[in-house]
Amino acid sequence: MNSRTKLLSACLAISLAFAGWTWMRPYEWSRDAGARYRIVYASVKPDHAYCWLALHLKRAGDQPHDLLKPVRLILADGREVEPSDFSQVAEPGFPEIDYRFYLEAKDLSGPLRLKLNDGTLAVRKESGPLPVTDSTHYFNTANW
Repeated sequence: MNSRTKLLSACLAISLAFAGWTWMRPYEWSRDAGARYRIVYASVKPDHAYCWLALHLKRAGDQPHDLLKPVRLILADGREVEPSDFSQVAEPGFPEIDYRFYLEAKDLSGPLRLKLNDGTLAVRKESGPLPVTDSTHYFNTANW
């Protein structure tokens, strides 16, 4: 093996390690166990001056979702927003849930939290303009 092949092999190994770390990392490192679920990913789809925020969650324990407790998205200014849409995987115990929120684009400019069951999950930790173009954008971490 010459030095060029060794360099290319090292670059490939580093790239594969980074891709694997990006793929396997959780949405949020320290999750509130009271929420009973974890966020897998969030997506934002622009709709004129508004946006659809979709959250895909998976159950993170044995306890099922409590349908009697309200689900709310807590905005940076403290307002609480109800989901506009809700769907679940058709299996006993709701192993996966999707929530959709219809928000003004300005509502997405700060940190967001999801109040679910007896806990709160971080949806977005950053502040600033929405990092979205005209198409749907997916986020697999809360740092957006």
